Amino acid sequence: MRRFLNPLRGWHVLVMILLFFGVTIGVNATFITLALQTFPGEDVPHSYVQGLEFNETIARRQAQDQLGWSARFNAVDGALLLEVLDAEAAPVSGLNLSGEMVHPDTTQACPLAFAEARPGVYRAELACETAGRWRVRVLNEGEAPFEVEYELWLP
Repeated sequence: MRRFLNPLRGWHVLVMILLFFGVTIGVNATFITLALQTFPGEDVPHSYVQGLEFNETIARRQAQDQLGWSARFNAVDGALLLEVLDAEAAPVSGLNLSGEMVHPDTTQACPLAFAEARPGVYRAELACETAGRWRVRVLNEGEAPFEVEYELWLP
């Protein structure tokens, strides 16, 4: 007499359901962990505090718009050049600029320390010379409200 496979029992179904949901939960947990480790989802650090200071940020930007200043960037020989011009296209001297370059894919940040190379032109050595797209943020530490963001491509 030939013996056939045992019929499907209740404990078989239970094991299959537990295995299915165990694998699903395990894969989801792995993907969530990897996603949070590679990019936390914040564009800027301390975004909650920045949200609380939103009115002050708007007031600074309105004051900057009233100045009519413009900025132009250029990357030359391992340095970042920033030219700041006023509303009449005259160079703006005496700014105390600092900033950072942020790589949007890895959130790697490189600080920028600007020094005035000639009137209205500020120079910062590039600490990170990784090729790719970078977001540059520059802020005046002095009294004049000046803040600029720029997307830079390094070959």
